[in-house]
Amino acid sequence: MSMSQPNDGLKGLAPIEPRKPAGIMPNAQHQTFHGFMTGAPYELAVVEFDDQGRCYDRGQMDAVAARLNALAPEDGAEGEDVILVAFVHGWKHDARSDDDNLTGFRTILNETVNYEKAAGAKPRQVLGVFVGWRGLSDFGLGDAVADTTFWGRQAAGQRVAVGSVRELFGRLRHYRNRRRKSGGNPLLVIVGHSFGGMIVYSALAQSLIQAASAPVGQMTPEFADLVLLVNPAIEGARFLPIYDLVTSAAFKARATKQLPIFICAQANNDQPVGLVFPLGNAGHAIDEATIGDLEKECVTHALGFVPSFRTHSLAGPTGNQPFVLTPPGSAQADPFWVVGAAKEVIDGHGGIWQKPFLLFIASLLFKHVQASKQGPGGAAASVAPKEGEAPSGDLADFARSIGPMKFPQP
Repeated sequence: MSMSQPNDGLKGLAPIEPRKPAGIMPNAQHQTFHGFMTGAPYELAVVEFDDQGRCYDRGQMDAVAARLNALAPEDGAEGEDVILVAFVHGWKHDARSDDDNLTGFRTILNETVNYEKAAGAKPRQVLGVFVGWRGLSDFGLGDAVADTTFWGRQAAGQRVAVGSVRELFGRLRHYRNRRRKSGGNPLLVIVGHSFGGMIVYSALAQSLIQAASAPVGQMTPEFADLVLLVNPAIEGARFLPIYDLVTSAAFKARATKQLPIFICAQANNDQPVGLVFPLGNAGHAIDEATIGDLEKECVTHALGFVPSFRTHSLAGPTGNQPFVLTPPGSAQADPFWVVGAAKEVIDGHGGIWQKPFLLFIASLLFKHVQASKQGPGGAAASVAPKEGEAPSGDLADFARSIGPMKFPQP
């Protein structure tokens, strides 16, 4: 799908590059701006990494670091709370100005600004960080050539995952935690799609495991308030440490309900992750020692395609509901969600910008926006329902209460 560009006034993106019918995308940066671009209701920074995981241009990273340090000074000077949303794109994408992932991300940022302003009090600035890497290499004959690059781009994504992107995530974390320690109410959300989901999870797994290991009371991860992976191409075995924790007797005895801190949303009809991924990993079941059927399945199948991991289903619109989430509550005892999505919500590997899924993402993001205004404990279920919100905490009902939103058009 080719999306129309948002008319939001953003200044600083590079000119749109001519599209060639076939070729090899160079191992080079697409954006030259350093820091956060302005002109739109939100601010946007782009930080790009090469095939070895290094910054193409250190100026991109350094300018973001300088801005975050100014928002949360270490010398005790007064800082500022902001809403930070980072997005890591996946396979067949990059940081070109007209990439669909960048266009969709800008739309989400703009709608977050609108919601934050409508929530009253002093609205926080919304800052977006788009993480670019060479998700597209060879291309041509429609998608035929790019389809053959799955394993090569997976290997590149694995190198990016252990490279300087961890510095970027660390800087985002330092900002969030410094503001929280100073009594501030920042919000940090990190999103990854496809191999971008692999990059995010590889970098943040330790923080998520640590959060899951403290089942009493509210879980507060040290890295981000919400981590969202969409169609992540990562082995289910990497999720087993969290699965073991959230299925333990101690965890199931939790009385505290809270907003999710981790979500894996997986399209049921995602062929690259659902079919190609396990075929390519078939040898792991032979050369890797496993115990039991679950481990054997996890070394070949992706996180979102392990049935034992699934906690929710997400169906398309019905009646006056924009989507149907089962179970429906936005606050639950288990804040680690693995959601199977129908094609009406996410259609295949790349069809992530459909209206039902955008409403699902927006609802979760806006719930966290609400909660973050209440301080560190805001994600717990004790937060009182807002005006217009159903007392049940049904996420679809909350989505209906948000009002009209402008989504990108093909």
